[in-house]
Formats: sequence, C-alpha cells, structure tokens
Amino acid sequence: MADIEKQVVFSKEQKILIEEIVKDDDFSHTDWYKEEKKKSLQELRSHIRKHYRTEQRRKCTYCKREVSVQSASNCQVEHIAPKEKYKDYMFHPKNLCVSCADCNAIKWCHDTIKPLKNSERKRYPSSSGAFLLVHPHFDNYADHIDIFNDRWYIDKTEKGHFTIGLCKLNQRSVDFGYYEPDEIMVLAEELRDAKAKGSSKLIDLIKERMLKLLDE
Repeated sequence: MADIEKQVVFSKEQKILIEEIVKDDDFSHTDWYKEEKKKSLQELRSHIRKHYRTEQRRKCTYCKREVSVQSASNCQVEHIAPKEKYKDYMFHPKNLCVSCADCNAIKWCHDTIKPLKNSERKRYPSSSGAFLLVHPHFDNYADHIDIFNDRWYIDKTEKGHFTIGLCKLNQRSVDFGYYEPDEIMVLAEELRDAKAKGSSKLIDLIKERMLKLLDE
C-alpha cells in the first residue's frame, strides 16, 4: 500500500482558480506565488498542506521526520516532479505532498521522472515505474528504505538509493559528526527487530547474511 492513500480534493472555487492560472498565456512555475492572486493561492496552499500533513501523519515524505503541526516553514508543499521542470503538473494532486524544509530545499528542482524514449511526456505518470525516487502516492517507503537508529537510511532498492542521495539523507548525520554504521551493525539491529516480532524465517535469513559477511 502506498504511503498516501487519499489525494487532495479541490473545491469548485479552487478548480476555477487553478484553471485561470494554467490558461494564462504567461503561465509558469512562478505562478505558484502569483502576487495578484496572493490570498487565494495562500488559501489553496494551506488546503493542500493541511490535507497531506494529516494524510502523511505529520511526517516528511522523504526523511520521515516530523513536520511542523502549525508552521508552514517546516511543513512545505512539495512538488514531487519539480514545478520548475514540469509546470503542467504544478497542481496535479498526485504530484503534491508535504516535506520538511531541509528536504524541500535540498531536493529543489532535480528531475525525478524517467525520460521517455523518442517522445515527450504528455500527462502525469500513473504508476511507480515512471519515477526515479520513492513516490508517496505509488510506493510504500518501507519497501525501498530502512531507517537505522532513527538516523541512517539504508537503501533496499534503486529507488531507495536515488531518494537517499537526492535528499542527502545520510550526509546530514555525517555533517554532525556521526559515522555511518557498517553492514554488520545494521544486520544486528535488524536481527533484534526480527526476534522481537518472532519472525523465524527473517531471523534465519539475517543470520545467514551475517555469517556470509563474517566469512568474507
């Protein structure tokens, strides 16, 4: 099951506002903060933020740390496919979520969609496979990334690896003087969790991986 189960729903008035902005001949990603519609857009962003803050259980979509409950500064509306590159997806419900200020700033306008061969993308992708990163509307975060000691991010898939690198999730711990655990430490933590859950198959699998590492 994907991390986000329900996408944001816009009211009739909000849909009219979005349509007016998108149909403008000078429409660009900067219209997200359009000055002449400042109040309406603030209300729209607040609506999006409130929905995804609740839907994501107050967790950043990338680092899974808590976002602010009231302040918008550390609960930012995130465009998964960056609006700087994909202005047509700027108001697409499945391109929206919330992230912490750090992840939002670090990810910035880096591309997250796999390029199509010999053609241009005409509509928002409808499946996980079109994205390079872990997409909260299509993916289960835990299928791609493990978090060790609430600090280290361990990739389980290519998507997980890309997301960790894109948002520099481990670099932040290194910057504060923490050192990345080796694989044995990670497996030891996984073994404790598996024992706590009473999962005999997982326990045997982890032990096998540990023995293999020790023999190398």
